[in-house]
Amino acid sequence: MTAAQTQHDPAEQHAAYRHSREAIATLAAGLPDPAAVRLPACPEWSVRDLIGHLVHICESFVSLEDNQIDLVPLEGVPAAELLHRWDALDGALLAALGRTPELRRRILLLDVFSHELDLRQRLDAPADPAAHPAFRGALELSTMGFGLAVNGGGLPALRIETAGQVWVVGEGTPAATVRGAGVDVFRSLTGRRTRPQIEGLDWSGKSAGTWEAAFAWGPFVPPTAEVEPLAGR
Repeated sequence: MTAAQTQHDPAEQHAAYRHSREAIATLAAGLPDPAAVRLPACPEWSVRDLIGHLVHICESFVSLEDNQIDLVPLEGVPAAELLHRWDALDGALLAALGRTPELRRRILLLDVFSHELDLRQRLDAPADPAAHPAFRGALELSTMGFGLAVNGGGLPALRIETAGQVWVVGEGTPAATVRGAGVDVFRSLTGRRTRPQIEGLDWSGKSAGTWEAAFAWGPFVPPTAEVEPLAGR
């Protein structure tokens, strides 16, 4: 779990957040009606709702409100106006990042990065997630959250391996190792992969079902229907 405790520079986090914000804005601006496009990864939301959620989160972060990351989307505001409001928060966000605890900053970045991937998947606009400046921190934080669920559930320790990175979550000697592409591990830990897809990662030792309960943690729950394919297949 050591890697998940790495400290991150607020200016670098701001640049990574801006990277996602600008990508989402560009993708949404190319849609005739963002309110008419649904998102499989967030089945109750349209693209407009997704943007409304992210703007609501950003406004709450800037005002230092202690809200959870699952804030409902702002309603009744067109996507273009939401994008304008989001862009206008850029300077205030940088200042807020500098005075906000590390964990809350990292949750903010994980959320916007996750939703950028949701939108890219829906619009068939792929980009290499591993090249994204938010990827490493988001993957580390997701392993930490998953690890807390492993500990809280009294489950055996698990070794997680991606290219160039290894984590051990839980207490004691790992009862299994799971390996996969970084994006597959990240999306499995953040509620974007079904249980059969999670089982489709490379497991050795005890089966994936041993840790089934831990894959539902925080706001994340594995979907019942597939929303995207495994990237490493």
